[in-house]
Amino acid sequence: MVLIHVKTTDEKNQFLFETQAAVRVNELREELVDLYNLRLQTLQLADACKGLAAHGPLRPEETRGLTAEVAKLSDLDVYAYGQPTNPDPTGYRTGVQPPPETVEILEETATRSAETVSHLKVQSKEPLTTRAVRSAFENLRGAVMIAYPGFHDLPEWDPARILLEQEETGNTLEPFDKEKTALWWAGKELQNDKVLSHYVGKNEKTKIIARLQPKAAGAPIREPRIDAETHKAMLAYCHKKRRDEQELEDDDDDSYLGSEWANPRGLKNALVGGGREIRWRP
Repeated sequence: MVLIHVKTTDEKNQFLFETQAAVRVNELREELVDLYNLRLQTLQLADACKGLAAHGPLRPEETRGLTAEVAKLSDLDVYAYGQPTNPDPTGYRTGVQPPPETVEILEETATRSAETVSHLKVQSKEPLTTRAVRSAFENLRGAVMIAYPGFHDLPEWDPARILLEQEETGNTLEPFDKEKTALWWAGKELQNDKVLSHYVGKNEKTKIIARLQPKAAGAPIREPRIDAETHKAMLAYCHKKRRDEQELEDDDDDSYLGSEWANPRGLKNALVGGGREIRWRP
C-alpha cells in the first residue's frame, strides 16, 4: 500500500492515508476530499458536543455575549431556556446543561472522536480510514441524540444540530469541492486521467507527501527543507552562540594576569634551579 501524507495550508488538518499504486488519480482525489471534509465535520461536531456538555445550547444571536444586567436594559431574556446550572462566562451559551447522566457521555464521546481523527495520528504513523472517521461521527450523533432526543430542547441555531441536519440532508458546507480541488505532489498537479503509479512508480511501499489545493489557488507553496523542530533548535543554538560571544567581548577583566599560571617566565623559573631562587655567594 502506498502511504500518502496529506497536507493542506493548515498543519492541524494533515493526516495519513493508504491506497494502491494502481488507483486512478480522479478516484483518489475524490476519496481524499471526502475524507478531509468528513474529518473536519467530526472535529467541529466534537467541539460542539463539548460545548453542550459544559454550558448547554447556544443562545439566540441577539442575546449572545450579554449579561443579565445588560439584557434587562433591552428587554431581552437571557434565561428564556431555563435557569443556568453552569453559566457560560462568555455569555454565548445558555448555561443550561443536559441531564447530568448524559454530560459524561457527551464529554467522553467527544474526546474519543477527536482523538480518532487528530492530526497527531501522523506522528504515531496511523493512517485514517473513512470507516473509522464515519464511526466517530456517528458516535457523536448518538451522544447528541441521547442528550437531546429528536433535538428536543436543542435550538435550530446550535452548531451541533446544524452539523447533524446538514449531514442528513446532504447540504453540508464542505471546505473542499471535489470538482474544484486539485491534488499536488512534488510540485506537479496530478492529472485525473492518470493512475498514481504513473507518478510514483509501482512500488507499494512508497510514501509520498501530497497536498489538497483549490484549483484557483495555483501551485502550493514549497515546503521548507527543515522541519519546525529542527528550525527551533538551530535558532536556539545561534542565539546561545551569539550570547556567549557577547559575554566574551564584554569581559575585559585582566586580573588573571597577576596569577602564577599567567607568569611568562614560569617555565624558565621551574627549569632553572628546580624553581628555587638562585643565590650567589660572594
